[in-house]
Amino acid sequence: MTEGILGPTRVRSFGFNIPCRRFLIRANVTRDRRLPVVDEFVLRTLKLCEDVPVQRLATYFGFTPAETETVMADLKGAGLVTLEGDTARLHLSAHEYFRGAEDGAPRVVDVDSWVVRLWFDLVSKNMAAPDRTRSARNLIDIRPASMARDLPASYAKKAFEDNFAEYLRKVRRTSNPDRFALYSVSEAVAERFGSLVFRMDEDLVFDPEPRLRPNLAAIEAVDMPRFRSLATAMLDAYRGLNWMESSAAALADFSGLSGETTVTDAYSGGARFDLTRWLLLNPEKTKPDRQNLVGASYIRRNVDFLVNLIESYPIAPSSTEARKGCEVIWYRPGGSGWGCSPELQEALLSIKFALRRKLGKLPIRTKIVFPSISRRDHPDRFKNLFDEGHIAPAGFLSPAVEVLHIPRIATLMLVSVALSGSVEVPVGFASMAAEPLARVARKLTNVDARLEELWSRREPEDEESLPLEPDVDEAEDV
Repeated sequence: MTEGILGPTRVRSFGFNIPCRRFLIRANVTRDRRLPVVDEFVLRTLKLCEDVPVQRLATYFGFTPAETETVMADLKGAGLVTLEGDTARLHLSAHEYFRGAEDGAPRVVDVDSWVVRLWFDLVSKNMAAPDRTRSARNLIDIRPASMARDLPASYAKKAFEDNFAEYLRKVRRTSNPDRFALYSVSEAVAERFGSLVFRMDEDLVFDPEPRLRPNLAAIEAVDMPRFRSLATAMLDAYRGLNWMESSAAALADFSGLSGETTVTDAYSGGARFDLTRWLLLNPEKTKPDRQNLVGASYIRRNVDFLVNLIESYPIAPSSTEARKGCEVIWYRPGGSGWGCSPELQEALLSIKFALRRKLGKLPIRTKIVFPSISRRDHPDRFKNLFDEGHIAPAGFLSPAVEVLHIPRIATLMLVSVALSGSVEVPVGFASMAAEPLARVARKLTNVDARLEELWSRREPEDEESLPLEPDVDEAEDV
């Protein structure tokens, strides 16, 4: 983590529900097929020499009489060679196989019929490659461009014809696209509307002052001119998000939960948080039961740190604890930008998998607690991710503090800090040490009776098996 501040450091991630329409396209595609090496070189020789005595070919290639008979019979049967007495000659139609071959090699072509279901985004009207993430309510919705829903099948047909090579590389992800060429498109049919997920990262960079730089990971730089309108819509939505600002109350709450003051000390009495100083105050590998964290709790790097701690948990649960099951309590901070990422769902799955690997097949229940200020941030967007949703009473904990707590096992604590007048990021710890676990447990237990319930799904009698992984090949219906 110390080395991360020398270059761009990923601190947040986002997901956008992009409106799309699917088209069915029937196409005829030519595909190169390699000949057997012996046949290929015989054809090359005949192409150069026009006609050659069969015995001379056999002597040149070192064929036995039986091998000569087999090769010539195969080529004649395929309609590539004619035999006139003891002389072999390239069939007139076989000359076509050499067309366009720069190295002089014969090029045999097969024609395949493809049925393609192709998505076009309804903002920039470009072909879109499906992400393996299912569209979800906690992600950021992008509105379609005006009249985009009237995108005709003729548009999709022409776009497919004009950009077939791009389709092979970026949508079909073909490893050898040069083997294929589009022969014709026989039909294009408009099908259903849906949403695809486009991802974006936010990087912390120092050049030399700190700034947050959006990184549109889903759109390659070379494609940016064509996707400009979509990129603009995503960036506009991103700039409309907000996060809770750092405050003295937040620092005090964080210090009370963590039991130490290094975050406050890293301010050095000023208005700016010194990230380098904070990392030096908390050197890595000196405390095996704690890990420094920079960035959103649910980004892959930070979740991996927490999972590693869970897998280092030394004590197996007692039979009483196993019957009770396990609970993952997520006290989220305020701000409309929190949790607008596919990585939130992926984080929950990773934590569940880690708990199952460590503790066996016991019930796992997830609870999200919103600060009172987040009532207006549409809490029900997270209803499909968490078993329970609650609102904490006003003043319970600063909305600039975040806590992810797994009782008796591990906890994660973050607080928003100001790197400059306009740049704030979360920093904190993941820990399985007894003291912070006990402090967090006391804090959350004391407020349980005062939580306002938003939803609660009934716990199934038999714990359902977890999915292998978030996996989807097509877009989510809208």
